[in-house]
Amino acid sequence: HLTQLKQDLIDVSKIEKPSLDDQQIEEMDLLVSEALEFDKELLFKLFNNGFVKNVTGKVHYINFEQQKFHVKDQNDNTVYINMNNIIGVTYND
Repeated sequence: HLTQLKQDLIDVSKIEKPSLDDQQIEEMDLLVSEALEFDKELLFKLFNNGFVKNVTGKVHYINFEQQKFHVKDQNDNTVYINMNNIIGVTYND
């Protein structure tokens, strides 16, 4: 029963993926391009299976073929971010 209860609590906390309009996507594209050019750190809000996950780091490479950003996080690890999972991007300052 306890496992089911925990699962029910998790399910209740889940959210629907927010949809982005063209203007929001364009603003995020511009922000990522600027951050890449000027070596700025970004905060990505990612939709992950009903939850929002934050990833902070610098965009190292944009893989258009796989629709992924290669981001170096604060521990110098490379994190691969699927462009379809991004629901927000801001400068991390």
